[in-house]
Amino acid sequence: MNLDPHPTGPTTTSLAELLEERHEELIQRWTGRLREGIAPGELYQAELEDHIGDYLWELGAVLHRYQTGEERAVPEWSPGAREHGGQRLRVGFDLQALVREYHVLRECILDLVEETGVRVTLGEVRALTGFITTSIAEGVAEYSRQRDAALRLSEARLHALLDEAPASIYAKDAEGRYLFANRYLEQLLGRPREEILGRDDSVLFPPELADNYRANDARVMEGEVCAFEEVARTPTGPRTYLSVKFPLPGAEGFPAALGGISTDITGRKRAEQAQYESEERFRLLVENVEDYAIYMIDAEGRVRSWNTGAERIKGYSAQEVLGKPFSFFYTPEDVAAGVPGRCLENAARHGHCRMEGLRVHKDGHRFWADAVITALRDEHGVLRGFSDVTRDISKRKRAEQAVRETSQRMQAILETAVDGIVTIDEQGVIQGVNPATTRIFGYTPEELIGRNVRILMPEPYRAEHDGYMDNYLRTEVRKIIGNGREVQGRRKDGSVFPLELSVSETLLPQGRLFTGMVRDITERKRAERTQAFFLEAGTVLSQSLDLGTTLDKLTQLAVTHLCDYCMVDLLGEDGQLHRLGLAAREPEKQPLLERSRPYPPLLGSHSPMARALERGEAIAVPELTSAWMDAAARNAEHRAILEELHPRSAALVPLIARGRKLGIVNLVWTRPHPSEFTADLEVAKGLADRAAVAIDNARLYQQAQEAVRVREDVVAIVSHDLRNPLNAITLSATALLKREDMDERTAKAVSRIYAAADRASGMIRDLLDFTLARVGGIPVQPRPLDFHEHVRRVVDEVQVAHPERHIDFLARGDGRGEWDEGRLAQVVTNLVGNALQHSPAGTPVRVSTWSEGPDVCLEVHNEGGPIPAELLPGLFEPYRQGPEAGEGRGSLGLGLYITRQIVLGHQGTLEVRSLKGEGTTFTVRLPRHRH
Repeated sequence: MNLDPHPTGPTTTSLAELLEERHEELIQRWTGRLREGIAPGELYQAELEDHIGDYLWELGAVLHRYQTGEERAVPEWSPGAREHGGQRLRVGFDLQALVREYHVLRECILDLVEETGVRVTLGEVRALTGFITTSIAEGVAEYSRQRDAALRLSEARLHALLDEAPASIYAKDAEGRYLFANRYLEQLLGRPREEILGRDDSVLFPPELADNYRANDARVMEGEVCAFEEVARTPTGPRTYLSVKFPLPGAEGFPAALGGISTDITGRKRAEQAQYESEERFRLLVENVEDYAIYMIDAEGRVRSWNTGAERIKGYSAQEVLGKPFSFFYTPEDVAAGVPGRCLENAARHGHCRMEGLRVHKDGHRFWADAVITALRDEHGVLRGFSDVTRDISKRKRAEQAVRETSQRMQAILETAVDGIVTIDEQGVIQGVNPATTRIFGYTPEELIGRNVRILMPEPYRAEHDGYMDNYLRTEVRKIIGNGREVQGRRKDGSVFPLELSVSETLLPQGRLFTGMVRDITERKRAERTQAFFLEAGTVLSQSLDLGTTLDKLTQLAVTHLCDYCMVDLLGEDGQLHRLGLAAREPEKQPLLERSRPYPPLLGSHSPMARALERGEAIAVPELTSAWMDAAARNAEHRAILEELHPRSAALVPLIARGRKLGIVNLVWTRPHPSEFTADLEVAKGLADRAAVAIDNARLYQQAQEAVRVREDVVAIVSHDLRNPLNAITLSATALLKREDMDERTAKAVSRIYAAADRASGMIRDLLDFTLARVGGIPVQPRPLDFHEHVRRVVDEVQVAHPERHIDFLARGDGRGEWDEGRLAQVVTNLVGNALQHSPAGTPVRVSTWSEGPDVCLEVHNEGGPIPAELLPGLFEPYRQGPEAGEGRGSLGLGLYITRQIVLGHQGTLEVRSLKGEGTTFTVRLPRHRH
């Protein structure tokens, strides 16, 4: 090494700079040497390197501080070295290897100095050595600390295991002082462990017992493993123990202590003593015992005696078995496995052998037997034979099997229980769950067991749970334990749902266990909400008999409790649906929804709403597709509106009351929700049922009110004999017009009187027709007629009355059929007159007729302004006048109503189409013959 103890001038490279420049090379050299015999097994490069890179940078910093003249360049401790010591313990290094690898690092650094010719000072070497020495100390200390902690943990576990053993387990030092005693020995002596450890047998037992124990211990300390029968005095009397003692070697391999396991054999010893004392009596009594098979076996295993019980249990007489091997009663499988011989060997070695197994009856059937074979020895300890006491335990085995089956059934019940069962410890850690719990919360058992139970709780209960547990364990004040209550749970997917929870407590030696029974009451709560909603809906919908108010309340109920949009389409007298109710949950969406009002579904079309109403069945659409939207749209504009509304799922529920279809409710959601859709559909059907009754009642009330008003109108007008005065006026005006002596001024006045009387007569006719329509429909009397020619004649008559206007007429096809001539003329006159009234004077009115299969059609078109969309649904209702119907026109607003009633009387249809830029078109379709 190029050591320069007295540097005279600056060098080109310092030791710190060398470490920085050759950092990676130094790491590779060091790990390479470790793999040559120091590192255990095959470690990954990252495991082998560990913190060496950071450690070298830390070493470089120490050398730099030394060069700058700092007094304490070498730190007192190194965090990197501590972490490195713990890591080496985890990957399998022993302590010597940990120390050796630091020496290897120092050698690698010095080799690099030698190779590069860098001159280092004595101070740098001292700083290097000091830092490595400090690192070795820190690493060894952390290694030892973590190793000792692991050993203490293992020792604690071993102690816990030994405490549960059903025998006394202990250890003594060479002087007989107790080093360890388990719980069984504490209970035997009636002393706590603190009063046992450090004391010898002379303090804990009477002198004669203590002397016996010390003598036995002395044999063991000579290096033998021995078994002794030792007696101990207990509060319940003397007890005999079979003590197995063994030496525990010290550092040099010689016994430094001993361990012992003492098992209580008092029962066995008492049985042996009782047998010895009553041997003669036994011989006299055994012959008459019937419940047990009692017989003697010689040392070679042959049967030498046979009692009545043996004959009854095994089926053989004494003559049949005496002198035969006792294996005669065992199954062939046990004989082949050497079971009879081992039983005798165990009995000879231990004094007795007890076992349960199958035996063979004389008739061949097998039965369960509990057999005790006892070795019989003389006063010198010489084995003379064995006694075999066998009891038939088939009934007990069947009972045990029944118990096992019952336990299995109980386990099956727990496994298949609908309610979840969760068991936690005092820290709230989940110890067990049943399948219902995993089904309710969505976790697997592996994801729950070992986790805190608060994982199943939403906030704020999750944060409060540990505090509640601590408070209960401290105060014993119960809030939930022993009581049931409704709480909220949290599924794995984050959803919160209602639970019914009851908790019970079990006290065990190892601590408390809490068992929670949880029941998902989502459906019950939903049913309660549904019932409350139906009650509210029934109350709200029954508060008004006004149809408009009822529809408003219906749509508001729907968007408040169920959906995002609600549309109600009701059947009108024309047999088609009209959109009369609209509501959106978000008020800003209402204008957009209003744009869909002119587009109710058309019956007979491919619209899903129309098909649902025609079938009279509710339809659920969990996820709307583009094809569904296309089928629902009336035209491109309607399709665009639907797209803007962003519907994602829908429920279509017909409104049916008293067996009559009233219309349909369209409930729309802006999100898919298939998991809840079935329940929502049932709620929607319940709402629709109540709404249908309310709408039916409102319509009945409305019809009654209409009937009253009609009656009053008719009575007020017709009952005052308007027709008679008007007839007189008309006749008088006609007579005056025929006179030739009137001047022009008078003639014009009389003409106006005649025209006014004629209009009044028309109003009376409309009122009478309206009354007929309301009471039972306008009567029609069909007869053979040419539809095209009849319409042409009526159009010509209207043209004569309006010479200033231009009316075009076009007819095509076969016009033959049966219609009421007068009523048909009334339809044409009303529609053409309406077109003339509501169109500019300079524009034509076009009238077209054509045949179409079994039907004929009439179309009247004018180029006037469009009818407002909000007026279209009620256009054919009575007393409806357009904005152009000013005073002096002699109109009651009954023309279109009567026209539609006449068309309906012919079993036809009347439709209107009115768009800006296209004008207004009324289309009548009539069958050639009524059915």
